[in-house]
Amino acid sequence: MYRKRNGSLGFSFTRFAHAAVPNFFEDESPVRTADLTAYRRDMCYMHQIASTDPYALDERSFYVAGVVDSESVSRKVYKALKKYTILGNDGIVDTHKIGPRFPHQLAMLNIPRQKELVGMLFWWEEECQRLRKLNAEEKELDGLIADAEARVAVGTEGDDCSGRREDDRGAKLALDQLRFARERVRMKKRQRPSQRRVDVEQDKDDIVMAFHGRSKSVPNMTGQLSGMTDPSNDINRRGVEEAPREDHGPPPGYLPST
Repeated sequence: MYRKRNGSLGFSFTRFAHAAVPNFFEDESPVRTADLTAYRRDMCYMHQIASTDPYALDERSFYVAGVVDSESVSRKVYKALKKYTILGNDGIVDTHKIGPRFPHQLAMLNIPRQKELVGMLFWWEEECQRLRKLNAEEKELDGLIADAEARVAVGTEGDDCSGRREDDRGAKLALDQLRFARERVRMKKRQRPSQRRVDVEQDKDDIVMAFHGRSKSVPNMTGQLSGMTDPSNDINRRGVEEAPREDHGPPPGYLPST
């Protein structure tokens, strides 16, 4: 049985066959795919990030992800998932609770929609693991930055000697690196799924290029290094090194005023 547009109940043998023997009537067309499109993933991710609890799915999440076509059906799906503890009291997804009776528990959706819903739940569970990892990294960096700022503040109040200045310079450099690492983590949290790079997600990218990007103000060290290693420039370098040095005499002495 299903609900018609005019509100009455109707019977469809095709829908009944889909629910009873889904593999027999399985359709492999691209329209009936269980994977969400990149656009829908971006929409769902931004919807969750903007909410008070990014980990918890709410009543509108399934409508934003395109699993259902109306907010009223999205609320029904949300209540059904909460009823069968697939969504916890806090809205966190627990895919271990998806069992063989899932098609009967979500009978308001047809089989293709149920596949999309299952794909969305598994995908969001992976996104929650990624968010927890990034939040843990940001929290750890916050503590390291607080300690580094305290060391820099103590160093600036100490004696103004050369050794102290070198230590302060090193502490400030370490502080800048920690701040850059924290901003990098925050950038990864703000990125939509379609904007992510595999090397950045795996922390295998070049940190210098990640910092400078494609700015034209970055000096092209490759050309300079290739010119220095070119054998044809050995004669010029020897000529510069063997050039006679002019003797200008000793530097002028300091004469104190009397």
